[in-house]
Amino acid sequence: MKNEVIGGLKKYEVQRKKLGDRDTFMLIIRRLRQEDAGYYKCTVRIQAVNNDLWPTKLGQLTVQASPKIRISGTTTVLQAHRGHNSSLQCSATGIPYPNITWVRLDGGLLPVLPTPVAQFRSERLPLVNVDIQHMGIYRCVADNFIKPPAEHLSQLLVFHAPRTRVVQNSVGQAQNRRFSAKLECIVQGHPEPTVTWERVINNGRVRITDNQKFDINKQTKDLQNLMAMESWYSLKIINVQANDYTTYYCIAENNFGRANSTFVLFETTECQGANCPSLPPSAATSTFSINPVFLFPLFISIEVLLL
Repeated sequence: MKNEVIGGLKKYEVQRKKLGDRDTFMLIIRRLRQEDAGYYKCTVRIQAVNNDLWPTKLGQLTVQASPKIRISGTTTVLQAHRGHNSSLQCSATGIPYPNITWVRLDGGLLPVLPTPVAQFRSERLPLVNVDIQHMGIYRCVADNFIKPPAEHLSQLLVFHAPRTRVVQNSVGQAQNRRFSAKLECIVQGHPEPTVTWERVINNGRVRITDNQKFDINKQTKDLQNLMAMESWYSLKIINVQANDYTTYYCIAENNFGRANSTFVLFETTECQGANCPSLPPSAATSTFSINPVFLFPLFISIEVLLL
């Protein structure tokens, strides 16, 4: 066995300690690696004795290793149909072999039988009667008490028709003053729905296109208020005019169906929203004085002196 020098010290070294008439020999193995694990045999040589009769002692070295996720045996994305049963798989290595625990990233319960639970210990997480509320991110954690533990995120997607909801279904804005109005629509569905906007003109619905009058966006920031697999869409109506006061529709569609939400844009006398111009200090605050006026009757007492 090659005894390489590492950092000025030999990889293997035998140290001897003597206590009275007892000798203890220790094998020091430096810079442990996984390949150092195995069985080691200590042999005591006795002169003039056949080597078959030399005392021996066998020892096993286990090199502990922190967990690592084995990607080839672990689910990254799972797509399932509503009402079906499925499972997520998490595979890991480590010495000793790690325990695998599943939790939901949003803190929700895991859909397992007989009762949904907050966490589940197993390589395989069985999902029973999968539904929309089960969509989201699942975390598997592998831990064998050798730091650090390993973790992996698995995404569960459930095929379903779109759902839409509004942030505010009626929005007001003043006209002809270069003010804008924003309609916001939250959409969920898998596969991801196609989102379009329409408005009512002359009792008919007309599709809205992204142009100088209308700005259509999908929000990518500040999404903390969204549920799993929801997306936030907005329609900005630029420079609101009288003919913009009407009904608007946010429409979401995929292979499994269609949904829409309704908005009403109405007229106000003043600017509405966070981007309204502020009044100048002279207009916002002013001082004036009032001279008091006495409105109550005035009584005069006259004394007459009779001589």
